[in-house]
Amino acid sequence: PRRCAIVGAMADSLRFRTSPVPFPVGTEYYRAPMPPQEFWDRDFAAIRAAGMRIVRTFSYWNWMEPAPGRFELDDFDRFFELAARHDLLVWFDLTLATHGACPDWLLREHPDIRQVRPDGTPLHPVSSNATPQGTIIHCYDHPKWREYGERLLRTVVGRYRDHESLLIWGVWDGAAVPVTDGGACPCYCASTLARYSAWLKGRYTLEDLNERLHRRYRCWEDVAPPRSSRNVVEMLLYRQFHVENLAEALRWQVQVIRQVDDRHELRAHGAHMPRPFDQACAREVDSWGMSMPSNELLTGADPLRIADRCFSFDWSRSIGRGGRWWNEEIYAGMSPAGVTWKTQSHPAEVTSLLWLSLIHGAAGAMFWQYTPEYLSFEAPGYSLTAPDRAPTERLRAVRRALADIDRIASHLPLEVPDAAGAAGPQVAIVYSGPSAEIFLYGGEHQRYLDGLLGIYRTLWAHGIPADVITGEHDWSPYRVVWLPNTALLDTATVDRIAGAVAQESGPCVLADGNLGSYAESGRFSYAPPEGLTGLLGVRVADYDRFTPGRAGDGLLSGAFGHLIVSEPTGYAVLEPAGGSRVLARLDGAVVGVERADRRLAWLGLSAAAAFGGTAPAPLVLPLLASRGVRPPVTIRGDHVVALRRRSRTGRDLLFLFNPSLRHAAARVTPSWPITRAADLLAAPDGELEVAAGGFDLAFEPGSMRVVAAD
Repeated sequence: PRRCAIVGAMADSLRFRTSPVPFPVGTEYYRAPMPPQEFWDRDFAAIRAAGMRIVRTFSYWNWMEPAPGRFELDDFDRFFELAARHDLLVWFDLTLATHGACPDWLLREHPDIRQVRPDGTPLHPVSSNATPQGTIIHCYDHPKWREYGERLLRTVVGRYRDHESLLIWGVWDGAAVPVTDGGACPCYCASTLARYSAWLKGRYTLEDLNERLHRRYRCWEDVAPPRSSRNVVEMLLYRQFHVENLAEALRWQVQVIRQVDDRHELRAHGAHMPRPFDQACAREVDSWGMSMPSNELLTGADPLRIADRCFSFDWSRSIGRGGRWWNEEIYAGMSPAGVTWKTQSHPAEVTSLLWLSLIHGAAGAMFWQYTPEYLSFEAPGYSLTAPDRAPTERLRAVRRALADIDRIASHLPLEVPDAAGAAGPQVAIVYSGPSAEIFLYGGEHQRYLDGLLGIYRTLWAHGIPADVITGEHDWSPYRVVWLPNTALLDTATVDRIAGAVAQESGPCVLADGNLGSYAESGRFSYAPPEGLTGLLGVRVADYDRFTPGRAGDGLLSGAFGHLIVSEPTGYAVLEPAGGSRVLARLDGAVVGVERADRRLAWLGLSAAAAFGGTAPAPLVLPLLASRGVRPPVTIRGDHVVALRRRSRTGRDLLFLFNPSLRHAAARVTPSWPITRAADLLAAPDGELEVAAGGFDLAFEPGSMRVVAAD
């Protein structure tokens, strides 16, 4: 697991080809057959003139192989030719799964390749915004998917592997467990059911399976997967199979491509929020990444919610092999678009995501997309250009941002501080895939994510660096490990918590929200929090819900002071035991308990949900300060976010971000001693006056300042 990352790792440390610039930026361009080839030459010239270095093509199987064994690739040949002419590199996506339909002839010849819903109904051809000419309905468990998919991979990869412009193969865009019901239920076709049966038999005897599932099966022929996510115990097992099966399908594609081309980077990407299968998939490729909307961030009601994107960045860096990740799709415009248009992305929103990708460790960044998607409801949104291909203010802003990034090229790649280092993060936030599954089955997956984001936002807004990790990572370098809504406590997590608490030099563990109400198998716990009652010294007496205006005043009190809960929120009613003490009360009821040594504590309500989505700083900061964690930079004046990084030259750099669309001014005082400070984006030398260990800065709306602090 990742401990540290070097942004845009140097070419001699990687086995695959890398960009000639330390932070390459590019754009998705060609989703066949759009845009028409008549525009390509002048568009490529404009893309390169804007400072971008990569063009991406998003291929569709049914476009490339319209008849069995007949590959029509002339358009991609020209794509590579023009990229070379304009000094651009090519990012080539191979979409055998998730996005894009398989060829019609494959459905005709093998109709049983279609995915099947829980009720037994096969999927029929359907479109999406991203795939107007057909999205995936084929199942990658069907043997013909591999047979014909391998032929496609070998043909395309073999054709372009030696081209001078090739940079990256996108192996699986949006890698995901297939979902056939819009919720949690995956595929139920004959091929999938056969693989699941073999998977079960390889792990369980029938007697062991009965104990695991609380069943009384008497023969294997009766064993079937659950058809509803309300069957929590059995769905957890069925989805575990699908996670492992998904990673194996990705591994197979990587192996096929590697046999043909072992010199180029192979990568896959997920969504803009973690999913339970991301870590398993990220292990199979050279780098990981995500896509994300850009609109209504700085222009929304709470501009600091742009921190949610940085949470995704840190998650991708955490699970990416060697910490390598790309921001694969910064949506360059509104999301979604369609007949009724949405709020357009502000130029500062687009450039902020570009800068923040760099700061949080991206190997590079890509925009989705350059021109409008003329065939679907992704038009008029997502694009850097106007419908007539003229530049928008977003494109002009990107051009200026790329010029500024070039000005600090001598400092790149940046070092994202290691958790074990003096400047590294002292806090880790734990993402629990099994807990996310429990919330998903209950129809509250977003609530689970909000619990993590609400803690992260508060830390990020106050410049406190935090890693996003799992139970598989090393917890020992951190001072505090925070577990939001870890509803399912498996044996490994309980052991990890116990091990941390047992070591005097180990991290303190803080939990909030739903903790351990489910056991490893998915059944409800007999003694929540599962496996921790003795270690923490607590008994859950009941569960309840606070509703403003209906029950009590919502007064949350503790050593941190007094706060008023503003939103309806569930909570656990706790009883301290065995020497533990009260951490918090809600209208007199105990809702928080901590050990006497403060090594383990649980706030039985979600700090994010109880206060409108963002955990309040007057609650979070005192809890961390009592465990030795404080903001590394003091900001006085307007709210500015400070992020510390190390230049390749060894200098400390402060990236200072104004998240508001108003002018701002602040005094910045690092916690480490400085005698000189220079604004690297100012002309000519950018020297700042340092007094009492700090300096003053003024900020344009939504702007980034880069200061070398020595």
